[in-house]
Amino acid sequence: MFDKMIILIGMPGCGKTTIGRILAQELGIPFVDTDVLIAEAEGMPLAKIQQEKGMEYFLSAEENALFSLDDTPKVVATGGSAVFCQHGMMYLSSIATIVYLETDLKMLMRRMGDPKKRGVVLGPNQTILGVYRERRPLYLRYADIRIKTYHTRPRIVAQRVLAVLTGKGQDEEEGKADGNSGKEKNSSEETGSN
Repeated sequence: MFDKMIILIGMPGCGKTTIGRILAQELGIPFVDTDVLIAEAEGMPLAKIQQEKGMEYFLSAEENALFSLDDTPKVVATGGSAVFCQHGMMYLSSIATIVYLETDLKMLMRRMGDPKKRGVVLGPNQTILGVYRERRPLYLRYADIRIKTYHTRPRIVAQRVLAVLTGKGQDEEEGKADGNSGKEKNSSEETGSN
């Protein structure tokens, strides 16, 4: 039994939900999806919340979902925009291990389809490339562990995460700018990554 909460962050379409379910099953702990928590609390899909109530309201609902998490062991897939919720992310940083699932932009665009239908938080006239460029530094800032998911099956990605969590592997954060986070991190890259 794993004794800590694991938070998965990353762009929509990077595999947080699929990989999170596999991790939870492997570790024998519950799985939680904050997008589901938000939709249940609001009684409507994410895209409709944004459309009817606006982006600020949605981000407030997302932050509430982050604060609703206690520190019991579980795997949590967050929404891609959770990193905009500074107070919520700082709270999670204090009680959990945060894993950034990083994938390439082409794969994200293929998996995502229409970002508005998926409920992706977009600014006026913002593209997926713009979203990626805006969010990536935030994902890196909050991550304790960085795992690349490029062209890799979800079960293999989950095994990489487990290896790092159990001290049998290394995270993959080459090229990370110094000073992005106050957390101590490993800086070596796993060989043979995609």
